[in-house]
Amino acid sequence: MTFTVSEKTRAVVSSYEEHVAGGFGPLPVALVRAQNSTAWDVDGKQYLDFLSMFSVVNMGHGHPRIVSAAVKAVQEAAVVNIAFLNPLYAKLATRLWEIFGYDKFVGMTSGAEAIDAAVKIARKWAYFKRGITDGTAHILTATACYHGQSMSTASMASKRSPYFNQYLPNVGSTSPSGVLVRYGVIEDLRKALNKDADKIVAFMIEPIQGSAGIVVPPQGYIEEVAALCAQHNVLFIADEIQSGLGRTGANLCHQRNGARADLVVLGKALSGGLYPVSGVMGNSAVMDIVGPFEIGTTMANNPPGCAAALAALDVLLEESLSERANRLGKMLIDRLKSYNLPHVLEFSGSGLFWAVVIDQKPPKITGRRIAALLAHRGLLASCTAVGDRLRLCPPLTISEEELMKGAEIVARVFDEVEHTGYIAGELVESV
Repeated sequence: MTFTVSEKTRAVVSSYEEHVAGGFGPLPVALVRAQNSTAWDVDGKQYLDFLSMFSVVNMGHGHPRIVSAAVKAVQEAAVVNIAFLNPLYAKLATRLWEIFGYDKFVGMTSGAEAIDAAVKIARKWAYFKRGITDGTAHILTATACYHGQSMSTASMASKRSPYFNQYLPNVGSTSPSGVLVRYGVIEDLRKALNKDADKIVAFMIEPIQGSAGIVVPPQGYIEEVAALCAQHNVLFIADEIQSGLGRTGANLCHQRNGARADLVVLGKALSGGLYPVSGVMGNSAVMDIVGPFEIGTTMANNPPGCAAALAALDVLLEESLSERANRLGKMLIDRLKSYNLPHVLEFSGSGLFWAVVIDQKPPKITGRRIAALLAHRGLLASCTAVGDRLRLCPPLTISEEELMKGAEIVARVFDEVEHTGYIAGELVESV
């Protein structure tokens, strides 16, 4: 049995090939509409969304409360120039303080911009508050953490493309004296801080790694990170862009067991996916270092985005989405484990933030092939770049019935993928 794509989808693929540069090697599924946990393509085919656009639509596609708030803002004042005050921005910053306890917030649009902002805040804090020697402030990260695709965030990656240098100096998972800090290995961080605390001003990590394949650190790791950073007067920056806002079963993933970062970066689901909204939360002791004209962007903090974010936060709390993620996540993994799926090594995750770790030894078993076949069977998912992990991250608003239906589709695909022929989309360049 083989699987190909329709003429309508092929036409979209052709337009991509002729006129679109870059991107993330999308599967040949041309989506035109979505509601809650269901999406439809150009042919009207229906899919269950088990990806949530990488944690963007935690509150489901087109949540009516969020849509209504954003539309109202568009109709009343779509753009407030950054030269003037925006009451909705002030309201959003205040609401974030009420929920999370950080008294200052700087809003941006994309996650990468927010990470850039956190780096700028940390470095200025280091020079003015800690007295770090000019030009030496180092932002330490951990291996395989993903913080974005801008030049500065790409500089933090463990593996750098040889084509985009020069990268931003003094950032990354190697300390100034050459200590490589592996994600989840607390001894690496301890060694780096013992050697280079005079230069390291911040340690930034994902509490659970997203793009690396929902990698969960050892029990107690985050709490030890927070303690070590405090001991050495190093800022702990939690990148909660993918893991935050209910996705892992907590409003903030890094705080599940009592840790508290100095700076928290939010994005993706902050607006329920309706408008690009991101930002950095922190307390005045750090955030007040930011001066006028130092951090900002033209389209940040516009009324539609702020209105959507305010509504999304209300949905998160009033619909108890963190608790719901925990309950549904356990249901999903228990059901998948009951199938005794072939080619599966383990499950990794928390809440509704899960990966299936795949045994790729058989030649026809790759994450990309499985994701492609899932799409043909009516379920949207994605694999990691190296193909050994399949991400399963449905909206937190998905129904139990849809969740179990999705589990059945996953089980069917794992059973049949080894014996299936050509699957359109199984290679990045194939349709």
